Amino acid sequence: MLLILAFATNQLKAQSKTITDTITISGNCGQCKTRIEDASYIKGVKSAEWNKKTHLLTVIFNTEKTSVEKIAIAVANAGHDNRLAKATDKTYNKLPGCCAYRTGVCHHE
Repeated sequence: MLLILAFATNQLKAQSKTITDTITISGNCGQCKTRIEDASYIKGVKSAEWNKKTHLLTVIFNTEKTSVEKIAIAVANAGHDNRLAKATDKTYNKLPGCCAYRTGVCHHE
């Protein structure tokens, strides 16, 4: 009985380390989606999916290895503003024209 209790306790601890959270990320198109999702995959991230219509990035990550703040910074470093971190103008200006979300113009989607 103690063995079963110990196993169940360990399983609950392991599960509590992995959480799902969302971050609003600015972007326009499929290229933005790829860039945002790729930037989100830092150590500890198990899944990242950005929805072009809602601008929500849904991430599943291990809280012992990363945080939503670190993920947001990684995305901002790739050029995309979000509720927790803003891309520098230098990084933003390197984005393709269609990805210039601050202007609200996307030429191909």
